[in-house]
Parts: sequence; C-alpha cells; structure tokens
Amino acid sequence: MADTKLDVRVYPIDESQGTTKAFASVAFDDMAAIRGIRVVEGEKGLFVSMPQSQDKDGKFHDIAFPINSDVRKEVSKAVLEEYDSVAALAPDQRGYAKPEAGNMNGLNIEDIKLDVKVFPIKDPQGSTKAFAGIKIDELIEIRGVRVIDGEKGLFVTMPQSQDKKSGEYHDVAFPTNGDLRKEITKAVLDKYENGDKSKDKSLADGLKKGAEKSAELYR
Repeated sequence: MADTKLDVRVYPIDESQGTTKAFASVAFDDMAAIRGIRVVEGEKGLFVSMPQSQDKDGKFHDIAFPINSDVRKEVSKAVLEEYDSVAALAPDQRGYAKPEAGNMNGLNIEDIKLDVKVFPIKDPQGSTKAFAGIKIDELIEIRGVRVIDGEKGLFVTMPQSQDKKSGEYHDVAFPTNGDLRKEITKAVLDKYENGDKSKDKSLADGLKKGAEKSAELYR
C-alpha cells in the first residue's frame, strides 16, 4: 500500500435526506479511477461503500473495488478523512483542481498486469454482446464492462450510471491513462473475438440485468 498513490476527492451532500452523506472518487496510481463511492451513515457511524449494482435476486454487488483488503481499508480511511476535512468547509470553499496527467506512478504499460474475463450474452436482444471483468495490476477490479456492436463495429465501454438531473451517463470506473484504456480495449476485444470466453452465459445475463438496475442507484 505504501507504493500506491491515491487521489481522493469527496463531495458532501448538504442537507442530506438519507443515509448517503457524500460521494467520492478515488484515482489509483494515475492508472484508473472509481467514481460513485459513497460515504454512508450507519448504526455504528460513517463507512465507505463502493459503487454497486443490483442483480435479478435483489442482491447488491460492487461494480469496482480495490482487490487487496489492505488497500480497501486505506481507501476507506482516506475517504473518511477527506470527508471530515471538506464537510467542515463552506460550500463555496470546496472544490478540486483538474487532475494533471500522471505517469502511472512510474509504471510502463508493458509492466501492468491485466486479467480479463469475457462473458458473452446468450441471444442478445440489443447492441450489448458481452460483459467483461477486468483486474488491473492486482490493484482494482472493474466489473460490468460492455462489448458493444455499434455502427463502426465492436467497441468497449466502462460501467456507467445516469445523472438524474442531466440524464447523461458517466463512467463509474475507468482507466485514467489513454494508453492503458487502449490496452484494455484491445485485451477485451481479443478475448471476445478469438473465442477465449467464459462458458457461463447465465452470469453474463445476470450482469446485464444488474447493469440495467445500477443506473437507478445513482439517480
């Protein structure tokens, strides 16, 4: 964890009507970021929840999260500390500068380990042909990545949620480095097109239903 660089940004909800007190985003080693992290007030105090989707059985699952438990604990600690700091400020005193392009903490693209699994959808009725899960350098895992058949061919999208005010969709988790995004896209499409796919079609269908519900969580 000592070698992992975190960029933590917290956005308190003033006059919150529910248990969610703030949203947060965390970037890891200038490689990838997770948005839609929540600061939640529970019976035992504040805790941090990763962005989630709901499956067909009503169960919630994390969309993106740190793989290592120590990193997850450090992320939770950093988010709560930043929340305490930012929440104490007047709304007009809050804000963050635009993140600068990083160097992935000194890593090269060829040094980053990607573990990609692809789950084709059985009898797809729309443009989504498959879902994928990605582990980035044994640091974070992103689920609900989509393989889409568009007008210009296949492409890859990160898991998304919909803004309730604007109606626009935003990536929940994504590579922050352009070269890494290209490498992930290539790895996902290679596995999809070359037949190196999971045989668990039911999992893909479940992921599809969960992704359809996930946008509701952030509206």
